[in-house]
Amino acid sequence: MSFVLGVVIGVLVGVGLIVGFVKSENYRSKCRSELATTIAAFARMTVEDSRKIFTPEQYPPWVVFSNQQKLNWLNSHLEKIWPFVDEAASELVKSSVEPILEQYRPMILASLKFSKFTLGTVAPQFTGISILEGGSEGITMELEMNWDGNPSIILDIMTYVGVGLPVQVKNIGFTGIFRLIFRPLVDEFPCFGAVCYSLRKKKKLDFTLKVVGGDMTAIPGISDAIEGTIRDAIEDSITWPVRKIIPILPGDYRYSFL
Repeated sequence: MSFVLGVVIGVLVGVGLIVGFVKSENYRSKCRSELATTIAAFARMTVEDSRKIFTPEQYPPWVVFSNQQKLNWLNSHLEKIWPFVDEAASELVKSSVEPILEQYRPMILASLKFSKFTLGTVAPQFTGISILEGGSEGITMELEMNWDGNPSIILDIMTYVGVGLPVQVKNIGFTGIFRLIFRPLVDEFPCFGAVCYSLRKKKKLDFTLKVVGGDMTAIPGISDAIEGTIRDAIEDSITWPVRKIIPILPGDYRYSFL
């Protein structure tokens, strides 16, 4: 009797172990299937999808998606190299802008030239960046820039009545969106032949004029004429669709940006 009871108990235990093993394998198989489905879903997930699911606090500190973080890095490096940019770019900007000012010079002025032009010690800050186009022909990028600078700009103004006025341009505040086009793409460093830039949108341009050692109201209308000349020169010289091309590698790129 005890032998039969032992056999029955052994069979029941064996059956129980088999059933438990089968259920365990089915559960593990289900978990593996769900895990594979989850991994596949994450593989198809875009950055925008992840932003909808997770809050910024849920990301580890080494995961960075925001343009602001990327721009902080860019702005930090720009501040470091700005003294060298100022030295290199001031003369370039001066030589580029002077002919435009002469072209837009008011009739009441005999000449309008820079006697001093430096961009100052305050670097611009980039507040937005986007890639519009990318392909085999080139890359188009837009950068939003904010600049509350302290440049040292003095215009030497001569009127037809023989009165000369040194006018200082100060308290400049500018916000706008620049479009940069890198084209053509080549297999030689830095991998593009030229850079084309243009002011796609001017959001703000503020500045004040002050006569050095004098009064701007000494000649009626001179302040409005100079301010209008500066604004018109900026509007018509670099505002999109007007484009300026800077060759990087030797070549003729005049038709590359049409």
